[in-house]
Amino acid sequence: MLANIITKCATAMGRRGGVLAAALIVAGMVLGWRMSTTVVKSATATVLPFGAWSEADTPKDALEKTKGALVGTYVVTGTDPDGNPYMGPSTLDISLAPSGALELNWDNGRIVGVGQFSDNVLSVALLVRGRTAVSIMKVNPDGSLSGTWLRRTDRGSRGTETWKRS
Repeated sequence: MLANIITKCATAMGRRGGVLAAALIVAGMVLGWRMSTTVVKSATATVLPFGAWSEADTPKDALEKTKGALVGTYVVTGTDPDGNPYMGPSTLDISLAPSGALELNWDNGRIVGVGQFSDNVLSVALLVRGRTAVSIMKVNPDGSLSGTWLRRTDRGSRGTETWKRS
C-alpha cells in the first residue's frame, strides 16, 4: 500500500519525485522506521466498529458517517464519582449540530453537552448541576459507548457510564 502511494506521488512529481521517494524509502529502511505500520494503524482506527461506508470514502467522509451513526437515543447507567451506582437508568439524546459537533442532552435537557469524535473515542464537555465535567467514552463494536467522566471538583475520583441504544 505504501509503495503504491509513493509510486503515485513520484509519477505525479516527475523525476524529482522519484528521487525523493527512493530517498525516503532508503532512509526508512536504514533508520528502521515503520512507515507502513503507522499508515495501517491510523487507517483502521475509525473503521473497526462501523461498516456504514465504502472503501472509496475519504477519512473525512468516514468520520462524518461515524458521527452520524452515533446520533440517537441511549439508555444510560453508571456510577457517581463516589462509587455509588445511579438510582436508575436515564436517557441521553445525541444529535448532530450544524457545526459538525455532536450535541448531547441528558434527561430532557437537565444536563447538556457538546462532543467531538476522534479515533473511536467520543470526548464530551458538559454541565452537571452547574459544574463543568468531562466525559471520555469509547465506542464499542456493538454500538454502545462506555467510559468515565469527572468534574474538576471531584478530586481523584471518576464516575463511569455505559450508553446503550434504546
